[in-house]
Order: sequence, then C-alpha cells, then structure tokens
Amino acid sequence: MKNKKLIFIENNVARYVVWCAFAVSTWALTSCSKWLEEDPYSLYAAETYFDNTEDAKKAALGVYEIMASQNTYGFYMSLVFDIDSDLAYMEGTGFSNDNRTLAHYNFATGHNYITEAWRALYEGINRANLVIANIPQMDMFANGSEAEKIELRRCLAEAKFLRGLYYFDLVRLYGDVPLKTDYTKATDDMKSARTDKEEIYDQIIQDMTEAIPDIPEASEKPLDERISRGAAKGILARVYLGRGGYSLRQNGQMERPSNYLTCYEEARRLTKEIIDGGQHALNTSYETIFRNYCELKLEPKESMFEVAFFNPSGARPYSGYIGSWNSPLTAAGAVYGRANAFFRIIPTLYDKYDPADQRKDIAIARYEINGSSQKVDLSNPILANVRKWTPGKWRRDWQGTEPKDLNNTDINWVLLRYSDVLLMYAEAENEINGPGANSDGSAYWYLNMVRRRGFGVPVDQPSATADLPSGLSKEEFFEKIVEERTFELCYEGFRKFDLIRWNRLGTSLRAAQEDLNAIYGNFPYIAGNYFTDNKHELYPIPQKERDINQNLTQNPNY
Repeated sequence: MKNKKLIFIENNVARYVVWCAFAVSTWALTSCSKWLEEDPYSLYAAETYFDNTEDAKKAALGVYEIMASQNTYGFYMSLVFDIDSDLAYMEGTGFSNDNRTLAHYNFATGHNYITEAWRALYEGINRANLVIANIPQMDMFANGSEAEKIELRRCLAEAKFLRGLYYFDLVRLYGDVPLKTDYTKATDDMKSARTDKEEIYDQIIQDMTEAIPDIPEASEKPLDERISRGAAKGILARVYLGRGGYSLRQNGQMERPSNYLTCYEEARRLTKEIIDGGQHALNTSYETIFRNYCELKLEPKESMFEVAFFNPSGARPYSGYIGSWNSPLTAAGAVYGRANAFFRIIPTLYDKYDPADQRKDIAIARYEINGSSQKVDLSNPILANVRKWTPGKWRRDWQGTEPKDLNNTDINWVLLRYSDVLLMYAEAENEINGPGANSDGSAYWYLNMVRRRGFGVPVDQPSATADLPSGLSKEEFFEKIVEERTFELCYEGFRKFDLIRWNRLGTSLRAAQEDLNAIYGNFPYIAGNYFTDNKHELYPIPQKERDINQNLTQNPNY
C-alpha cells in the first residue's frame, strides 16, 4: 500500500489538501469486475492501516478529501446542481452531457455529472465506513493516553459526521438510495436495493448526533477546515429542516412527513444552542466575508464550515471552479486569470433589494474585466448588459495574486455561515410559534440581525431602516424568510434545495421566466420550458448504475 501525505500550506492561515491517506474501494454500485482486475492489495490492505493516531487522522482526512473533488463541491454540487433557479441560470444551451443541459433540466438519465457525483459520494461513505469500523478496534482507543483517546474519538466522530453529510447529499439529490454502513469487502453483494429515505434520515441523524460531543468547538481547535461542534450542529439543523420539508416521494407526489413539526423543533433547538454558545458571530462587514474567501483567509466566527481546496500547481485535482465560473467575466489576458462566468444571475433580483441594502452590490457584479485588467461598467440595465451580470461574491479581482491556473482556484466553498444559522432559527421558530415581537429570542430578532448587518447598522440594536415592520402574520413572516434567504445566501448553493423543501421550485422557475420575458423580451432563460413538476425535484438514479444493478428502480417520471 502506498501512503500519500497530508500537505499543509501556510498562506496567512493553515490550509490543507488531503492526498488520499489510504487506498480504498468504492461502494458505488459500480462495475465489480473493474475492481477485481486491480491489484488486491490496494483494496483491502487499509484494514491493517490503523496503528496510531497519525494513521487515524490521515484516514479521517481521507474522508474529507471527497469534498475537494470536482465531482462534488469543486464543481458539480457547488456550481451546476444549484442552477437553474429563480436566482441564476447557466449561460448557453449546451450539448449532450454538459453542464448546460443539466442546469436547464434537459438531460438524460445517463448524464455523466449525475453518475460521477453519485459514485464520489459513495466513495466518501465507504471511506467513512472503513474509519468507523477500524478506529474502535485500535488498542489505544481504549488503553491509550487521554490525549490519544481524545484524538481518536474526534477522528471517529468526523467520519460519522461526514458519512451523514454524504448521505444527506445523496437523499437530497436522488431520493431513496441504497444504505450501507459497512465498508466494502471482496465478498460483498454490490447489488443492494434502494432504502426508504426516512430510514436513511434516521441514520444521518444518528451519525451526526453521536459525532457532536467528540468534535471540538471552533475555539478549541487549530484554524483549519475540519468540522467544529457548532458547525456540526448547524448542518444537523439543516438536515432536520430538509427532512421536515417537502420532497418528491416514490409515489410521484411532493409530500412532507406528518411529524414535520418535530423536525422544526429539533432545528430550533440546535440553532439556539449555537447562538447561545457564543462561539460564532456575524462578521460586521458582509463584503469582508467574501473578500476573505477570495484571499484564502479562514474566519470561523462567521464562516463555520468550508470545503478545503488547494493544489500546488493550480491544476486538478483538489482545485475548484469557485471564483472562475461564478465570477464577473474576466478576459484571459487580465492579470487576475480568466473567469468564464458561465454562472449568470437573474437581473430582476437586483431591484428587489432595498436601496439601502449594501449586499446587492456585493452579491451581484455589474461589470466585466477586459484583457487590460480594466473594469467595464455594465450597470445600464439593457439586455446586452444584464445578460453579463454575474455573482459578485467570488471575484477574480479580489483574489489578489496572479493565478496558478487560468481556470482553477484554491478558493474554499462555504457550507455553513452563521447568518444561515440565524435564519434557520427564525424559520423554525416562526413555524412553531409565529414571529413573535422584535425582542431577543424571537424569529423577528434573529432575522433582523441578519438584515441589520446587510444595511450596515449595529446588529444588536433595533433599526428603523433595516428591521421588518412589526405585526406580520406567520404566513407573511415566512415570505420574508424566503426573501431574506435570497438576499443573504444567494449563489451559495442552497437555493434549489430551499425551493424544493418549500415545494416551490417549478412555480418559481416559470415565474422567473415569465418576468424576464415580460421585461426584456426573448431573454435566454429556458428552465421554465423544461422543468417538469414531480420529476425534476430529484435527479434520476444514474443509468450506468441501473445497468449494473437491476435492483435499482428509477425515480418518478424518468
């Protein structure tokens, strides 16, 4: 077995990229014969790998490494799978098996991105299963020093948390999927049937709940991208909201569970624990959050959980398209590196922001950069300009150094910010008790904190400028939550999942297309034409997987 080392790069803060700590097989229902043709030592020698805490740490970091793949958060799950939505669209019409057809809901069941993401997530699960099986068998897990036991419990907890996260991604993308909690052995039956998503949610919640006590708080760990306790609680709160929301069931209907309020209660509990714990806070500057990402600075008070990217040469693997595909259009001759800017925004969003809301000119870039590295103003809202408006949160001209690669970047992808925790609490509290009054502990108060930061006023003081009007009903306040998640979190990978759990995806796509055509005429937004209700809320089970495993049924209407 060949071991590759964990690489730390000092760039203002410690950043890591994980080179696979050990070789493992993938349990992705892929071709068994291909694996059997490989040298067998590379598949199963990992069972004898766990000799000390350093081995265990490398193995746990090998589970994280899956997130740094372009098949997951380096490209597909960060940039392609979240659009087209009512906030953004992919530029161009595309060809078979490319990003545009997938974004526009005009794809086949054999689309490569769908298959590759499925396989990558299952590879991560299999790595996690290997860690979970082996760490408790280590002698020092029971008999080591207290420091050794703490480190091993942490590594075990991280593997459990990440297994839960990868299953959560699978459930949201594909619905019912096979559930496997043992690592793959040569004698295993690779042709499992799909498991009801409610059973998978039980496993996700069990994994994350068991993990949380052994994961350190943000202030108790080094400044790196490993999960903190607050972040684990925040992701678990997101799991509960996902489970309590609508999803496409195998009967072809969008439904939510009968006990959905229990899920909201758990989300409220977890987010309130984070708020009361004092480990996290809003950055006083919305702009600084995203400049930090572009400048490769970690700031875990606000940015609670990030996917780490780094490649010494700038090439693949372990680099991403963040700040290239979703950045203002930048010519290849510019000093900043090229930005293809395939990720375009819905221009009507700009005018939906309050004029005093400072977030609009950070979230939305209305310029491009020419080959002389000069900004070209596109703010005049004519069709030729608005077609070039892009997300502004990740900008080539904010990245500060000459690029190692014209297309790829080392910019991390954020999975959880503290403002999202506040908005999740507000949503859960409103669902349970209504918005309440504008005082500490109410849904009003925490949503208004997010708004105040966006308006550039103190977050802990009532503001006549930023705060929502009092007296809103539960239903009216919910619409403000939908709106605020738009203004605060746009283009950060959550929109489609939010619209699905609110059962609004198809309606929102068609409304966006109608609005754009009414204002601009023949606007190049076509998702409303292709989206099919009770179908496209899920991706299909990859056809290549079904060809191998006939026990895999297909999702509705594919």
